[in-house]
Amino acid sequence: MALVKVIEYTDFLDHKILGYDKDMPFSMTVEIIKKYKGVESKKRIKIWGDNGMLCRPYISNFEVGKYYLIAPRKILSDSDEGNKGDYDFFACTTDYLSVDFYKGIAFGKYSTKQKEVSLREFESALNK
Repeated sequence: MALVKVIEYTDFLDHKILGYDKDMPFSMTVEIIKKYKGVESKKRIKIWGDNGMLCRPYISNFEVGKYYLIAPRKILSDSDEGNKGDYDFFACTTDYLSVDFYKGIAFGKYSTKQKEVSLREFESALNK
């Protein structure tokens, strides 16, 4: 689990996705701003998204230059859906929170009753 900043879209699908009129990004490079859980030591990692059949979030949901709270899974072997040592979002129900880094607030489905949380409150809940 980490606070990350999207640096760039890295790979693109070779086919179009219905409802998206641009080239669909298939992976992104993110900079780890703050690691909350996990053992990754790299400062930048690649994360793979959906190709239209994987039940992952589309990478286009993540904007270059924006911040997010995410919990990706490390890929253990090479495949058409990602490379060993990179990361992916592993489930249809994968959630992530958009972050206004300068205001210190995360937005999204934090809980069933709460749609935003301060980073300070989020970090405090992790340490309990």
